[in-house]
Amino acid sequence: MITTRMLTQAIQAELKPHGFQRKGANWYLFSETMITVLNLQKSQYGATYFLNLGFWLQQIEHNDFPREYQCHVRTRASSLWPEGSHRPEAGAPRIADLLNIDEYSCDDGKRLEQISQFVAEKLVPVLKAGVTLEGLNQLLAEHDEFQITLAARNALKLPVSD
Repeated sequence: MITTRMLTQAIQAELKPHGFQRKGANWYLFSETMITVLNLQKSQYGATYFLNLGFWLQQIEHNDFPREYQCHVRTRASSLWPEGSHRPEAGAPRIADLLNIDEYSCDDGKRLEQISQFVAEKLVPVLKAGVTLEGLNQLLAEHDEFQITLAARNALKLPVSD
């Protein structure tokens, strides 16, 4: 059965070559103006995990290692990429299913391989793009699944939603 340690090692193997620094269940990529955060969260109710993305704007407040839930802009990977099949025989699985160890039946090696591939192909490009203000603005223009604080909306000159 997949453990938190196994998931952490698989994610670390994909992120470390791109300059991400790990601290606990969080990975950080830094620039002068931004910090991107990837967080591996385990459900308290079983062997279900979540990949949470956060973007911290240093111009709002300086923080060396913000937690994902403190970030000015944040979302879950499964919100950005809901596509995939809930049934293994019907095609590539959804990331939410791959991270649901209890409910989604899958060979452990294949599961880790698919999670690693997801991190490399989906998460790394988004997290690297979001380490600049221009890149973050582009991500926000392309996706409406992000939660954005009022301070970040003001700093990024985004319209304030109702």
